[in-house]
Amino acid sequence: MKKTVILIKTLIFSFTVGVTPFLVVKGQKKQNVELTVKDLPKKITTSALGNFSADFNGKNISSEYLINHLGEWLGGNNDHTFNLINTSVDELGIKHSSYQHYYKNVKVADELILLHEKDGLLTFVNGEYTNDIDIPLGQILDKSEIESIVSKDMKLPNITFAEFENVITKVLSDRGVKLYSASTINALALKNLKGYTYYVDNASKNIVKKLEKIHHHNNINVAEASSLKTMKPLVDTPSTSATFYKGNQQITVDSYNGLYRLKDNARNIYTRDGTNWDGGGNTFTGEFTGTITEYTSASPNFTANDTKPPVEVHWAMSKAHDYYVSRHNRNSYDGNGSIIRNYYNVNFAPANQPASGINAAAVDVQGIVGMVYGNGLYQGQAGYFNPFVALDVAGHEYSHLIVSRTANLAYQGESGALNESFADIFGASIEFYTNISPNWTIGEGIPNPALGFTFLRSMSNPNSGPAILGSQQPDTYPTNPTVSGSTQYWASTIPTYNANGETTNDHGGVHTNSGVGNYWFYLLSAGGSGTNDIGNNFNVTGITIQKAEKIAYRTLANYLTANSQFIDAYNASKQAVTDLYGANGNEQLQNVKAWYAVGIGNGLLSTSEIKNKIENQLAVYPNPVKNGIFTIENNSSEGIYEIYDASGKLIKNSDKLQKGNNKINVTGVEKGVYFVKINIEGSIVSKKIVIEK
Repeated sequence: MKKTVILIKTLIFSFTVGVTPFLVVKGQKKQNVELTVKDLPKKITTSALGNFSADFNGKNISSEYLINHLGEWLGGNNDHTFNLINTSVDELGIKHSSYQHYYKNVKVADELILLHEKDGLLTFVNGEYTNDIDIPLGQILDKSEIESIVSKDMKLPNITFAEFENVITKVLSDRGVKLYSASTINALALKNLKGYTYYVDNASKNIVKKLEKIHHHNNINVAEASSLKTMKPLVDTPSTSATFYKGNQQITVDSYNGLYRLKDNARNIYTRDGTNWDGGGNTFTGEFTGTITEYTSASPNFTANDTKPPVEVHWAMSKAHDYYVSRHNRNSYDGNGSIIRNYYNVNFAPANQPASGINAAAVDVQGIVGMVYGNGLYQGQAGYFNPFVALDVAGHEYSHLIVSRTANLAYQGESGALNESFADIFGASIEFYTNISPNWTIGEGIPNPALGFTFLRSMSNPNSGPAILGSQQPDTYPTNPTVSGSTQYWASTIPTYNANGETTNDHGGVHTNSGVGNYWFYLLSAGGSGTNDIGNNFNVTGITIQKAEKIAYRTLANYLTANSQFIDAYNASKQAVTDLYGANGNEQLQNVKAWYAVGIGNGLLSTSEIKNKIENQLAVYPNPVKNGIFTIENNSSEGIYEIYDASGKLIKNSDKLQKGNNKINVTGVEKGVYFVKINIEGSIVSKKIVIEK
């Protein structure tokens, strides 16, 4: 299976990979070639965190040349090096390579340089890079000291630690971005559902950054027992079982000691009862701990009322699995067919508090991967919410695992809002794929209508979310994203914390500001018109959700990095559209219009982008022309061509240029230098040819 996966050492919401770098690119390395670094496209920096991109379409620059001059192009010296950590080729034949940035042999956290190429020529380069690094790197704290500092901060029992590393990290605050030489570690208190990635300044021993890795409001952590060994062979059995929201549905169960349980061996999906899970234990082997039991039935058809919620989860996950396989050629969250674990009826409340089941979550930490779902109890009372097992909610949680294994978007500020947005985007896409009363709200049916609302969030009208849940979201990106209310319902992207180090503004509005990305996707899919909060009049014609979801997935999987901002998603989506549908087609036009509708970009196609893309799809050969015949290979759209001599005189009138190979007869034309002028959909490309007798 072809896939693109960026391999990064991760925190809770990602995975650990031991990759030995097999190529180190020094910051300065010269080659005797005609091309110079000055001829390379300029990188455009889009944020203070060092996010950048550069368009290489049509520049005819090889990846080898850029690799050998990468540090020089980025503006660094020999202190900056870049280790190749991953390379893959996707289904379109585009090669993606990821390079980790090091400064004086110390890893710069989150800073990946992503190279994208077709047929050996670069099309796009993006990532994160900091050039001006001037901090002392000598002092390093040991792991036991870091664990002590973190334990005092968390104030919880049974903390486990993993992924200790010395890095250079970036910290964003209202005073800008500051660099630290830091020790980073993952800390998990599973019983209390607390997990963080800590960054501790090696000089002051202060905690300078603390990223939450267990994401509530459709994101968490749970555990699975290791007693899964059965005494009899497992046999998948078709079942017609009762779900909570969607009536009877077809699922797959398996035989288990004379009974049937919610396990689909073909898809590798396992749904179990998390009622008595206690989160205890300090040794994790990829499965959860505690008293986890099976949902069983004497018949393969589960019809009892108390199994309707877990049956819904089991069914929903089969649809999520099939969606990603069918639409994106991705088997399981990691692309490798790994087991998908679900646990229903988990209590999300802190110790000694009334039971809480108004949540669902996904976990990917220290080898533990799974999803957990609440029963809808609010402070121990029923009647407010139904179980959090709806199809789009389950798809949302599963999609968080996809995010963690691709861009690994940091859960704060704009990158965290993008994390949440992509989870909603694919949760909705799964619902439309299943085609059972699909709609553009998230979690419909979960709230009791007596509360005055029937859904959790709206993608078609983000402003309309229930106020009591804090679900009113912005649909427009502001001119100053650090200021709350700069567009309607926008939350400041600067995380704030209380005395206990806990975020007080949702990690910089990750669940609030995701409405902007949601609305972009809705408009791109279904279309819409109006005037946004900053006065942009827009009119978008939807290109269908089937095309929009391909653009969104390619944007996420191939072109985003940990600290990507909304402007980076905009640039990345344009490249994703170019890959899939071309730079100058209707899909690209509606894409930029949809972004303009949510306050990003100018809503216009870039002439240079169009020309570069077309030029890259044209070839003229043989050159020189020796026998009076040459070929124009046109892999773009139909157009017209003319031929001029070196003085600008037209020597061959306009003629139609078909898509494919066009044989051009210039018999009788004098030898010399000529120019073939090609016009495709209003974009002009010139190709020089030499005619020889």
